[in-house]
Amino acid sequence: MEILIAVAALAGVVWGVWLFWHGSQIDGALAFILTICCFGYHFVHFDLGPVPLTLDRVLLVFLAGQYVLLRLTGRADPKPLTFVDWSLGALVVLLTGSMLSTDMSQSLKGDTSPVWRLIGGYVTPLAIYWLVRQSPIDARATRHVQGFLAGFGVYLGIISLLEMAKLWPLVFPTYIADPTVGLHFGRARGPMVQAVSYGHYVGVCLLAAWMWRPSLGRWGRTAITLVTPLFVAGILFSFTRSVWMGAAAGVGISLLIVLPAAWRWLMIGGGMLAGVLVLTTSLESLVGFQREQSAAETKESAELRVSFAYVSWKMFLDRPWLGVGFGRFPLAKLDYLDDRTTELEISLLRPYVHHNTLLSLLTETGAIGLSLFLTTMGGWSWMTWRIIRQPQLDAWPKRHALLTLGAIAVYAPQLIFHEMSYSSLDNSLLFLLAGITVGLYRTQVAPVPQNKSVTFKASTPLPELNGQLTA
Repeated sequence: MEILIAVAALAGVVWGVWLFWHGSQIDGALAFILTICCFGYHFVHFDLGPVPLTLDRVLLVFLAGQYVLLRLTGRADPKPLTFVDWSLGALVVLLTGSMLSTDMSQSLKGDTSPVWRLIGGYVTPLAIYWLVRQSPIDARATRHVQGFLAGFGVYLGIISLLEMAKLWPLVFPTYIADPTVGLHFGRARGPMVQAVSYGHYVGVCLLAAWMWRPSLGRWGRTAITLVTPLFVAGILFSFTRSVWMGAAAGVGISLLIVLPAAWRWLMIGGGMLAGVLVLTTSLESLVGFQREQSAAETKESAELRVSFAYVSWKMFLDRPWLGVGFGRFPLAKLDYLDDRTTELEISLLRPYVHHNTLLSLLTETGAIGLSLFLTTMGGWSWMTWRIIRQPQLDAWPKRHALLTLGAIAVYAPQLIFHEMSYSSLDNSLLFLLAGITVGLYRTQVAPVPQNKSVTFKASTPLPELNGQLTA
């Protein structure tokens, strides 16, 4: 056994050295996504001090070291900064300063440390964003991203079926079957052991699969069509309203962009009609339905969002510009829960962290912090649109830009109904896609010759993409 371990260790070192010198940072970032989802803290960790050692943290250090090597040897592809990079950097600086300006020794029992929220929710995703942004980006790299996410989505869809059937011996990683690990046991929650993150990933993976599909042969395109129900099953079995909304938004926006104009209006009209029917016939069942908890508790969870909005508004009015300090909402909200001027049961918020990322940023970092965050998201969306509308570009950068735009649409409802900065899972995925998009913008769109002008019209067709999602 010792010999086998030694051989495996030697092989690992050899492969590690080779990858360190020759490996792609984009492929490394995809490996990080896989590791943090499936082989993170719950899979294995080593308590070597105040900071547990996990495989994803080791890989992130590896990628950072590789980036330094690539820059020193001239094999990276550094690109000039954009206003989005400045706004994202300013946001992280503001979050750091806001956190350091408060008394971090005070916290509620069981509450996540502001330091860990900053590192996990923003610094780690920013590192992934920067690594892929500064990498060489070509059609092959974007196909790797789409193919990886498509395959990962198939795995997640299969896991959802196994979870619903309670076939726990077939589930991997095995900790998924442990009800004491994570949240939302009883829903499809996958290796993330959290239904929101799981559903968010499946929604983005569905879009990636259909962006990848046009570059495949006939059998590959058929395979994507046949496995699509697995993605749909994962989204549905998450039993999470924001996931359903995000998936519908992501698919809807993608279709609106690629379909001919006549079909767009038909789709918009059909979507509006469907929305009216849902609101008038099924609103009560959507607000309160059975999942791992009772229907009454599900309804109460939805109604708490109104209380969060009320308390957040009161906190914002008291400190409108810089907020109460990053990571301080769980403590700062306590001063507002004895308000007797409202009929809302705001005292029920006492044990909860915030359930809205945008309002959380507003209360903790004020209008300045929220503005920087929205500027970043809006800037990424604008860049995707610029890439999509460039008539002279090939189809592959447009497909990746459309994937990023769809991913932002999937992500947006999660921001409204959940605080997404308590782990690296969700932001890392979006920041990876956005980093590639910004890199494409800098190499494909920004260097426009000075003696030529490019105009963009809303009615300009996209012949490279038309019909590719539905073909």
